[in-house]
Amino acid sequence: MRIQQLYIYPIKSTRAYQVSQAFVQPQGLNFDREFMLTEVDGTFITARKEAELFSFSAFPLPLGLSVHHRQGDSIQIAYRDFKQQEQCEVWGNHFPSWIAPETINQWFSAKMGRDVQLRWLGETSQRYIKNTEQSVSFADSYPILLTSHTSLKSIQEYCEQPIQMQQFRPNIVIDGEVAFAEQEWQRIQIGEVIFIHTKPCERCILTTRDPHNAQMHPKMEPFRTLKKINPNEKGKPLFGINLVPLNSGVIYVGDELQLL
Repeated sequence: MRIQQLYIYPIKSTRAYQVSQAFVQPQGLNFDREFMLTEVDGTFITARKEAELFSFSAFPLPLGLSVHHRQGDSIQIAYRDFKQQEQCEVWGNHFPSWIAPETINQWFSAKMGRDVQLRWLGETSQRYIKNTEQSVSFADSYPILLTSHTSLKSIQEYCEQPIQMQQFRPNIVIDGEVAFAEQEWQRIQIGEVIFIHTKPCERCILTTRDPHNAQMHPKMEPFRTLKKINPNEKGKPLFGINLVPLNSGVIYVGDELQLL
């Protein structure tokens, strides 16, 4: 089995940025979900409810970030401009993050139609997986999500609507051998990096949002099909697995995945 695609999402819940290689850090892939948009009180904003987030494309720069909007305008963001730190929140997890200057926040607020803030993790994440010392980015729960094309093909066989891998917002995409076999893995190695499989990923309605036009599927696909063919014991649909890296290193498209 080998890596087929690698994706990062520099701003949480915005468009994917495909790469050919990535540096794995304890908190996840380098540049992945190191920024997010929040309400003014620090509560995270998610594309589950806000389709406008899919209008933003973010590109890492040596000293910050370049963000482009579908209307054609863009803004440059520098790490050095984040000087105020306050608490923020992701799924009940409260931790400190850095707030962008007012000019940056005004640009995003105009696009979103209300006052919002851009937050940055900082040079080191101060967020941790609950009851552990494992750092994590602004991702929902765990540092890295791995999915399989073989599992995607299995879903497509049951679903009448075309499905795209980007609907599941993975970081690492492999070819795979047996559909959903990844849910039984414990440890894997890619290149020099060893990962622990923490749990299969429970999916939500964000999987029904088209990554290109940001519209929700009227019949809630592929969420509805996935819930029928691959639920957990609580009836939650599963697709992909959450990984925690045990060490740092570089992974490349084409790298072999080994089961340990």
